[in-house]
Parts: sequence; C-alpha cells; structure tokens
Amino acid sequence: AFEQYIEAYTTGVVSRQCPIRIQLAVQTETLHASEEPLADGIFSVSPSIAGKAYWVDARTIEFRPEETMKADQLYEVKFKLGKVTEVPDQFSTFEFNFNTLKPSFSVDYNGFVSIDNSLEWMRYSGVISTADGEDPEKVEQMIAAELGGRKIALKWTHENDLRTHKFVVDSLHRSSSAQQLIISGSGQSLNVDKKIDKRVDLPAVGDFKVLEVRAVNEPDQYILIQFSDPVSISQDLEGLIAVEQVSDLRFTITGSEVKVYAPDHLNENYTVRIAPGIKNIVEKELHTPLSATVFFENRYPSVEIPGKGAILPTGGKLVMPFYATNLTAVDVTIIKIYENNIPQYLQDNNLNSESSYNLRRVGKPVVQKTIRLDVDKGVLLQK
Repeated sequence: AFEQYIEAYTTGVVSRQCPIRIQLAVQTETLHASEEPLADGIFSVSPSIAGKAYWVDARTIEFRPEETMKADQLYEVKFKLGKVTEVPDQFSTFEFNFNTLKPSFSVDYNGFVSIDNSLEWMRYSGVISTADGEDPEKVEQMIAAELGGRKIALKWTHENDLRTHKFVVDSLHRSSSAQQLIISGSGQSLNVDKKIDKRVDLPAVGDFKVLEVRAVNEPDQYILIQFSDPVSISQDLEGLIAVEQVSDLRFTITGSEVKVYAPDHLNENYTVRIAPGIKNIVEKELHTPLSATVFFENRYPSVEIPGKGAILPTGGKLVMPFYATNLTAVDVTIIKIYENNIPQYLQDNNLNSESSYNLRRVGKPVVQKTIRLDVDKGVLLQK
C-alpha cells in the first residue's frame, strides 16, 4: 500500500556503517537543498541509535547514525512519512526493519616469495577478509607472527571499505637450518569464536626446493609453483614442468614464483610433475622431483555482456553477443524506457552505465524470452 509514496528503503542484511535511507516515490512539492537537515523525530529506531536525518536530494532522506551500529542486530524503524509529504492518516508512519551483518572472517595465505631476487631474504603474506568493514586496529590484534621463538612485526594495508586486510611478514632471513614461522591468533577482537594457527617452514639458505604448488582461479587461471630460491629466467621450462593431459603450456617466472598457463580452461583435478634440472639464479639445479595434485573449481554460473557503451543496430538488425558459463539457458528481458522518462532515467544512470538502477520507475518490459544454450550438444557449457 505504501508503494505509491515510498519507492525504496533500507532492508535486508546491511553493513553496520550503512545509513538508513528512504526514497520517496514522487518528488515532494517543496524544494530542499542537498545535506539540509530534517527536524528530530522523523526517524525512530529500536534499539535506539543516535543520529541525524538529512535530505540527500528532493526525494531521498538519509538517517546517519553517529556511531557504528551493533553487529548481527535486528533494527526496527518508524519513519514519519506524514511529516515530509502530504499523505492520508493511515500512511503517516511507515514501519520497516533490517539486520546488520554477523561478524565473520577468513584467512588466505600467499606463501613465501624471495625479496628482490635474494637467496637469503624472503617474505610471507596473507589476507584476512571480513564480512563487514572492521576497525583496522581490531583486525591487527587478531594475529601475531613468530620465527624461531622471536616475535616479528607485521605490515598491514586495509582496503575495500575495510573488508580486505592484507598483512606481510617481511624481511625473513634464511639461516643455515630451517626455521618454523608461526602465525597464530583468534577472532576474539571481532567477537568471532575462531582460531588462527598457521605453521610453515622457512627453508635453510642454500636449500633449493619446491615450497608449494596450488591452483589459482582469479583474476587469471594458472598453476602457481613457489620455490625457495629465485628461478633463472634464462632457461626453458618446457619438459621440466608438465601438467598431465595438458599440452602447449606457457610459463612466466617472477623471482621465486613460476606461473603455468594452459591453453584452455581447466576444471577439476590435475597432476603437476616437476622434474630435476630446474635452475635457480646461481645455476644450482633442483635435485628432487615432485608430483602434486591441484584442483580447479568449476566457475560459478555467470552471464555477462562484453564491452561498454551504447549498442546501435546496423543494417536493420541488432546482434548482441554475451558470455555464459555453467548455464543451460539464459533469460533475456528487454526494457523500454519511454522518451518522456529519459531525464528521470539519467538521474540515476548514464548512457554508458554497466548497471542500470530504478528502471521500474521509467520503463517496462517489452520482450521476455528464454534462450536455450544446451540445444547444441557439442557446445561446452563450462567455458
């Protein structure tokens, strides 16, 4: 019943830093300046949140909390619609709710790499990904590093709205014997009941060997092989590194890492064989062969339109290519935006937008069709 007055509002599961927003369905009769504050009492939130409401534009009102909201909390909101626009009495108050994200995190480790092609110095890095934006200080309290009983400071960078936290254990000196690097901690500072315990051996100086072999899917797909020493770039790795049932491999060498690319997309399990004879930068050869199994997950189902910008028909016909992965069919909807609604459409979009917003206000579907992709049994739908 409220849709004739309210077009959109904050709902579902949102970030603790998210403002509470109401977008009116029609432009209010009075004009409001951007960032103009509203009188207190327009919003009522339970549990209580201190904050202030502002006009974002002529149809959008935003309540901005003065402090971060509680995690994993259901908030009930009452919005006094009748105080901002004229409505019948039964629509004077609009009630809605939303939930804040539950704290969670995952840790991914990038392994050892040599520093500036050094045979003696290495670094170890990783990434902590949090479900919501978190205080960097609290994230840095989560883990500590120790090498041979000696604590080592970590270097941090915090990105992606404080959801991606990269750490580096830098300047690890290789001694005459292997040393154990311990990365330990917990999610206690984020109120997450989860332990962190990673133990890896920093190889002894002069010990040239393979440290890790793993599959990498994003952003490019390749097999990553990490060595204890920088690998010589003057050698041909063809035949020294092989992937079972895969030919025409390509190799790139960056310091102590070798990336192996296949000509086609890889799925599921593959055996990687690393033969003796690979040389480091001082021509020392790898003596021990190694065989490892890597697993490439199937790509998530997806569909995308390549390129950007407007698509114009030629010769009276319009061909629009698209890419689909792991799908047997694609639903296509064509929405017509009416000429008199173009100015309203451009309030939220532009002609080169990769995504379009609020189309329901300015247009309607004129074609809806399902395109089957599995008619030709010779087409590999996984690619």
